[in-house]
Order: sequence, then structure tokens, then C-alpha cells
Amino acid sequence: MLPSSYRSYLGQQSKVALLHLLCSITGVWCSQVVVPQRVSAVLGKNVTLECRVEVGANLTLTQSSWERRLPTGSVTVAVYNPRFGISIPPEFGHRLYFRSPSSDDATIILENVGFADVGIYTCKVATFPLGNNQASTTVSVLVEPKVYVSAGSTALIDGGNETVVAICIAERARPPAEVSWESNLFGQSEVQLFDEVNGTTSTQVRYLWQPTRHVQGHTLTCVVRHPALQGDFRIPYQLNVQFAPDISVVGYDGDWYVGRENVQMTCKANANPPAHHFRWIRLDSEMPKGVEIMNSTLLFLRPLQRNDSGVYRCEVANDINLRSRDVRILIQDQSQAERSNSIAVAGAVIGAVLALFLIAVFIIVILTARKAPPPAFTDKVIDLPPTHKPPPPYTERAPAVPLGVHASQVAWLCQTRRAERRYELTDWQHPPKSRPGPSGTQDPTQQLSRLEWVCHQSGTDRVYINHREHYV
Repeated sequence: MLPSSYRSYLGQQSKVALLHLLCSITGVWCSQVVVPQRVSAVLGKNVTLECRVEVGANLTLTQSSWERRLPTGSVTVAVYNPRFGISIPPEFGHRLYFRSPSSDDATIILENVGFADVGIYTCKVATFPLGNNQASTTVSVLVEPKVYVSAGSTALIDGGNETVVAICIAERARPPAEVSWESNLFGQSEVQLFDEVNGTTSTQVRYLWQPTRHVQGHTLTCVVRHPALQGDFRIPYQLNVQFAPDISVVGYDGDWYVGRENVQMTCKANANPPAHHFRWIRLDSEMPKGVEIMNSTLLFLRPLQRNDSGVYRCEVANDINLRSRDVRILIQDQSQAERSNSIAVAGAVIGAVLALFLIAVFIIVILTARKAPPPAFTDKVIDLPPTHKPPPPYTERAPAVPLGVHASQVAWLCQTRRAERRYELTDWQHPPKSRPGPSGTQDPTQQLSRLEWVCHQSGTDRVYINHREHYV
């Protein structure tokens, strides 16, 4: 965004261009003096007072000058005459001059501006035959602030109460400077203003925060904004939080075993301020022989022994506090690699035994299955629906004995008939050549009386045949 004085100057330039265009079109005698409405000068630096002159074609510039308005009246500070040259009073001769004097430029430069230079300045132009024309500008003096950052009155201690971390000061600025803190911490800012000489003001901004070790080394930034500065002025401030030692022990890897050599433990500490005291002790017994303490390191100068097992403590101190860290050491009989190999061998043996056991069980099951008796006839009978189920075996049915026949008669008859039937069947299947063949003889099995049928049912090898459904 452009400064207000520069925007005013651009507006005046537009008016000059418009007036010059009108003068050119109408041919009227006219002239115009253009200056910025306000000019801000920085204390101790140079300031430029612009004055542009637009003279009509029918006019001649005879003289241009600058005057300063004082409570007692106006005084001339610079004169330019195209014929006689430049005139500057002695009190301004060493620090005021025309930038590039000509008939259309009366700009002057004032060096080393001070508070005494504040006031109203008028640019006057004399033309022939029109006469005088003028325009005024107001000069104000800006004072650039002196910016610095300082630490709070007390040190920042981890876990302490809320305190002033840092102070950013923009000293003796005119007008007062805008000061702020940029930070990602959850702190707060307090602003204080102090009036100083020559209308200047000092701005002080304190940053309050509860210290914690986790932000040690982080940076706060003080930002100052002021019209006398070219841009934002930024100053970084690094936090310095003091805290007790944070201890860690390195060297013990959990694989210390009897006979291991060249082992040691080192006590490391993160502290602010740095740690200055280290001490190793053993809690459960005296420190074993063959062990040496060198600064923060515990050295075992001999192979490890079983009685080296125990609890060791490292103590570290700085200006804030004393802290300690305990380490429990266990000396094993074997290394982790050796123990792993033993476990692997034991696992392999157990696996082999288990495999042999499973194989033996499998063989026993197969042999037992082969020695099992064949299934009974009734196990082979298909369980059909009720309408198709065959009748029960002969052993479950009562034999059909004709009425009036005694059991002893049936037994004698059956024994006699079995012998006769064997002879008849053999003679029927293999007849002599002198006899006619089987084609002319009836099958003896078809000639059974009621008693013969009873004998047939009392036999030992019996098969029931259903000629309709063909079940066996």
C-alpha cells in the first residue's frame, strides 16, 4: 500500500497533467506548482521536497524559490534564477541544495534532518507576464526506533512458574512503534509504553511463559513495524531453559555371560548447564575387584564372573540438581547364541521323537484293522424301505414241521435223505454212458416232500433267495 504523502503527490501530478492539457488546448496563459501535501523525514537522514513546475507556452519562468514558515514569519531557504543562478542562506548552505534546477523542476534536498526542520515549506514560482504561483507542503520528522531484545530478570528453570522469558524494546520512536512476538509456544505478551523526549515513545513487550525442557533451544522472534523502517524489523531470540540431568546408560546389551571380555557401561547425561559430576556405585554389594571407574564409564578389566551380577547406579549432577539411573546386570552361564543353539537341538530331538510316535500309532492302527473279523451276514443286508425289506434269515424263523410228525422221526429222516440226495445228485450230474442223459431225467431237487422240505430247512448252509427282488 502506498504512503499517504505519495498518494497525495500522485493526485497533484494528475491535476498538473489535466491543467497542462487545458492550457495547451485553449492557449490560455497559465502555470501550476505541484508539491506533495505531506513529507515524512527520518531523523538524521535526508529528505527530498518535490516541486514540479508546469509553465504555459506563452509564459517565461523568471525565478523559483523555497520558503519556510516560522512563528515570526516566512524566511527564504533557496532561490533559483535562470539568469543569475542559485542562492542559499548560510544557515542552510551546508545541507540544502537543488536536485536539478530547471524551468520545470524546483526540487530541493535537505540533509541530516533534525527536529528543528519540522514545519511548513512553500515552493514559489514567478513567471512573466503572469506573476507568482505557489504550493505548500508539511514536513514531519520520524524517529526510527532502536530495537533490541534482552532476557528476563530470572533464569528459566524446567517446571518453574510462569516468568518473563524475554523483553523486546523499540526505544524512542516517533510515532510509537508496533512491537509483537512471534512464537508457537502458549505464552502471552504484555505491552508497555513510555514517553520520552522530543515527542518520542519507547515500546516494551514482555513475553511470559512457563518454562519446560522440551523447548530448549527453540527460537522466539521479535517483530517491529514503523514508518521509518523499510519493512518489518525482526530479531530472533533463542530460549535457554535450564534443567537437571536426563541420564541414559549404554553398553549393557543383556548378553553378558561368564568369561566375556572387554565390556563396559557408560553413563550419558543431557543437562543444561552441562553435568560436572559423575559417580558409579553398586547397591547390593561392594564394587567387585577388577572394575575401574573412569569419568562416566565403568570398565571391567577382566573376564566377567558370576558374582558380577547385581544392581549398579550412575549418579550425575549439575548446577540444577542430582539425578541417578539404576541398571540391573545378570551374568549368564552361556551367551544368547549358545542358548539358542541348545534350544534348537532340544526342539529337533523332541520333534523326531514325536514323529516316531505318530508313525508307530499309524502302523498299529493299520495292523489292527487287518485282523478284525469280517462283518456278519446281517451287516451286509441293505436297509431298504419297509415295503422292500427281505424277510429275516432262517435262523430267526421257526421251521415248518407238519402236524403229527415227531421230532425224532424228522431227524432220522433228514439224516437218511441227505445221504440219498448226495448220491442222486452225483448220479444225475455224471450219468453213465449207457444211460440216457440228464435231458430225459427230472431234477431231483424238485422232488421234495413235506418232510424233505423240513430237512432242507434244518441244514447248516442255508441261503435265502427272493426270486422277485434278487437279494442275497
